[in-house]
Amino acid sequence: MVRAGLIVGQYSADQTAALFAIQRRTLSRRLREEGTTFEALLAEIRYETARQLLIDTRMPMHDIAAAIGYAEVSVFTRAFKRWSGTTPAAWRSSRPMRSSRPA
Repeated sequence: MVRAGLIVGQYSADQTAALFAIQRRTLSRRLREEGTTFEALLAEIRYETARQLLIDTRMPMHDIAAAIGYAEVSVFTRAFKRWSGTTPAAWRSSRPMRSSRPA
């Protein structure tokens, strides 16, 4: 649900809780029971999505940043570096782009 919400720009804890027809506190409690938080889940999904876009597309950084909910490339770059230890540009250049065509 969070991944789908990220795509359409509705990725707050309140919006996610509403999709499940539960209160935000209930969502937070259930996530805590699973050993996580909404913020940690959102960061994980943003990182996964960013890596996928970096390796599968030639999208510019500002488009990738916007696609995962960041208004500024600099904020996306800092987050990506925190997640991976490197910048998105360096991460992308160190990996071969996946081809969508069969070999």
